[in-house]
Amino acid sequence: MNRYRKSALLMLIAVASATSVIAQTPPADPTAPSAASSPHQRDSTATPAAEGPAATNPDPAAAATPHQKQVTEGADKSKHKQMMKDCMAKEQAKNSALSKDEVKKACMDQMKMQSSQAK
Repeated sequence: MNRYRKSALLMLIAVASATSVIAQTPPADPTAPSAASSPHQRDSTATPAAEGPAATNPDPAAAATPHQKQVTEGADKSKHKQMMKDCMAKEQAKNSALSKDEVKKACMDQMKMQSSQAK
């Protein structure tokens, strides 16, 4: 029986050392195309993605996403409303004889004039 124990012990040591050697080998690069699990994945990761063209429009607003444009447009509308209210109050204070429509028209003209000068 003693002989079988020695053989079993030697086998156990051999298996343990082999396992230890295998565990210490560095893994293959997980980002390499060959590490993908299917031929389709290997094909997809082997070809580099094409880069998009550079922007030709110097206007920063041209790079905005539709959501960004929508959000900033909402801010512009509320700013425009506030400017109209302020303008109408000033015009009404200057000349109380003007009707609300006349005051509104005068303020619209002022706003158009300001926006055309800003461009």
